[in-house]
Amino acid sequence: MGRRLLNALVTLFLVLILNFFLFRVMPGNPIRMLIPQDPSIGQDYIDEQIAKFGLDQPLYVQFFTYLKNTFMLEFGDSFHYKEPVMNIITDQLTWTLILVGTSSILMIVIGMAVGIIAAWKHGGMFDSGSLAFSLFFYAMPTFWLSMMLVVVFALELNLFPEGGQLPIGDKLTPFTFDTFTDLLYHLALPAASLTIGSIAAFSIIMRGSLIDVMTEEYITTARAKGLSEGMVLKDHAVPNAMLPMVTLIAMDLAFVVGGAFQTEIVFNYKGIGWATVQATYQKDYPFLQAAFLIIAIAVIIANLVADLMLIYLDPRVKMG
Repeated sequence: MGRRLLNALVTLFLVLILNFFLFRVMPGNPIRMLIPQDPSIGQDYIDEQIAKFGLDQPLYVQFFTYLKNTFMLEFGDSFHYKEPVMNIITDQLTWTLILVGTSSILMIVIGMAVGIIAAWKHGGMFDSGSLAFSLFFYAMPTFWLSMMLVVVFALELNLFPEGGQLPIGDKLTPFTFDTFTDLLYHLALPAASLTIGSIAAFSIIMRGSLIDVMTEEYITTARAKGLSEGMVLKDHAVPNAMLPMVTLIAMDLAFVVGGAFQTEIVFNYKGIGWATVQATYQKDYPFLQAAFLIIAIAVIIANLVADLMLIYLDPRVKMG
C-alpha cells in the first residue's frame, strides 16, 4: 500500500512539473492577451505587467511560486472572465458533476445488470441481442450520437430542449421543484448520450468476467449443495466477478471530474468540459492550467482507489 501511495505522489509531482512547463512552451505571449491591442501602449507598461505576474523572475523562482500557489489553490485570474479561476471552475464543475454523475450511476447500474443477465443466459437470445446492442453503440462516436439525439428528439419531435442546463436566465439556486423538473428536462438528452454510449464497457466486461467465474469449481460445488441458481449467482458468482469492474468504476469516477467534452459541446452544456474547450480557443492559460491539473489529480486518485480496493477485495493482489 505504501508503494502505491508513493507512486501516486511521484506521478502527481510529475504532473505538476508538466503542467508548469506545458503552458510556457505554448505559442503566444499571455501578457499581450491582457493588454489591449493599442499601439500607444508603451513598453514601460508592458514591463510593469510582466513584473506584476512574476514573469521577469528566473524560471526556477517561477516554478516554486507556482507550487506554492497551487497547494493554496490560487491559480490567478482568468484572462477571459477577469475573475479568480477557482470561482469559475467551481461553478462549471457543479454542472459537470450533475450531468456525468447522473449518467455514471445509470451506466454502472444498467451496464452491470445487462452483463449479469447476459452471462446468466449465456448463448441465449438476450445474450446475443445485448452484445450486439452494446458493440453497436460502443463503436458509435459520442458526438455523432449526441447530434442524432438532438435532431430526432429536439428538432423533429420537439420533446426535449436542444441544449443548455436550465431555461435561459434561470439558476440552480434557489432549488425548487420547478428548478428540479427543468433540470431533468434539460438533462435527459445529454445524460442519455453518455449513458447509452458507455453501457457497453460495463456490460461486456461484467459478462466476460461472470462467464469465467461460472466455470470455476466452487460454483459447481455450490450447485451440488442444492443452492438455487439465484443464490449461486448472488452469493458466489457476482461478488467474485466484480474484481475487473473495480478499476473500470474507479476510472469512471475520474471521468466525472474530467467531464464529457464532446457531449457538453454538442448540447451547449456549460460544464468543465465546455469551459475547457472555450478556454483553449481563448488561450485562457490560467483556466487551462487549473482544469488540466484537477483532471489529472482525479485520474491519479481514481487509480489509487482502484488499487486499494483490489487489495481489499483480493488478498492475492497484495501478495503479488
